[in-house]
Amino acid sequence: MPEFALSYSVLVIPLLLAGIIVIALRQHQVTLQRRQEKGLQWLKNLKSLLSNIQKHRGLSNGYLHGNHAASADLQQIQGRVSQDLRQASRVDVLIEENERWQNITQHWARLAGNFKNLSPENNLTQHNNLIQSVLYLIDDMARQCDLMTLRSVNNKPLHLSWREMLGAAEYIGQARAIGTGVSAAQHCDSVSRIRLNYLCQMIEANTGRLWREIEPSEHQRRKVSDLLTCINSKVIKDTPEISAEDFFALASAALDGLHEQYDDIIKDQQFQQQPA
Repeated sequence: MPEFALSYSVLVIPLLLAGIIVIALRQHQVTLQRRQEKGLQWLKNLKSLLSNIQKHRGLSNGYLHGNHAASADLQQIQGRVSQDLRQASRVDVLIEENERWQNITQHWARLAGNFKNLSPENNLTQHNNLIQSVLYLIDDMARQCDLMTLRSVNNKPLHLSWREMLGAAEYIGQARAIGTGVSAAQHCDSVSRIRLNYLCQMIEANTGRLWREIEPSEHQRRKVSDLLTCINSKVIKDTPEISAEDFFALASAALDGLHEQYDDIIKDQQFQQQPA
């Protein structure tokens, strides 16, 4: 009997340990997948927040330069930002523990209620700082949810989408804001010319680097090219030759192309995360 018991133990104990390890690994995988699903949902929701704050920056700069017709659109966008903030919180209250998130919500509340009393320069600075914080928050949540190792359907690192793609789009967003203000004022001063020239260079450099990794559509390339041509031929002039509304729409088409590609990449990744 003792020999039988010993033989039984030699066989059964390793099997039990193997079973425990398999269950633990499976549980770890399930937990990881759930965490990554939340992270991808945050990448989607926070991009919407980013996009609407970028729109608010451009329209508010136009408003402060005299385009008061943008007032109704600004109110609508403020409503969308409030909805974006609620949607991000609904993914998981975990985000509310993030200090950067707390600062963003407080900063937005102050800015949305007071931008009409700011100088155009201060308004741009406040929006730029807020948008940079949102970009950092996207990176925070991606790291916290273990998204850094994920790859897209084209086997490209997923972080190219929220770092390179959103980074390139932000240069377009800054050019849209300055160009909208210049067009609304119907005057392009030397400081605005320098900024727009710099932003055009950054747009070319960053989209070029991005598109060597992630192939764009011909439509995307053309919209960005149209924007750069417009800035150089119609905006960087003593008296701009385009209205604030038309320039905002043209720049938005270039920016939206990158944001739509981002959305498609995140959507594909969410599909890949679904259980078979």
